[in-house]
Amino acid sequence: MIKHAILTLFLLGASTSSLASPELLSPSEIQFGQFKLIETIEIQGDIDDSLLQLVDIKLKDKNTDFYVIQDISEDTRKDTVTVVVNLYNQNSNLDLSQHPA
Repeated sequence: MIKHAILTLFLLGASTSSLASPELLSPSEIQFGQFKLIETIEIQGDIDDSLLQLVDIKLKDKNTDFYVIQDISEDTRKDTVTVVVNLYNQNSNLDLSQHPA
């Protein structure tokens, strides 16, 4: 269920864009890009809530460029879901001498 939810979240995140919200990235994009980790947050909600809505609501006022979902866990006894998200900004201090035009 969690893998299906992550896939759905990636697809919905890619198809919807908001100027105020950070953009969803895959962990591999962070590894090979120029990004700076800003903050790690934990989002909790009802197990039946939409993961996309939970993340979007929590991140809509965050002043970051991108986010990566690190972990999703469920507590079926409490009917809760927890999503751990890393927030990133694009590093604007790129050394252009290392990247020829």
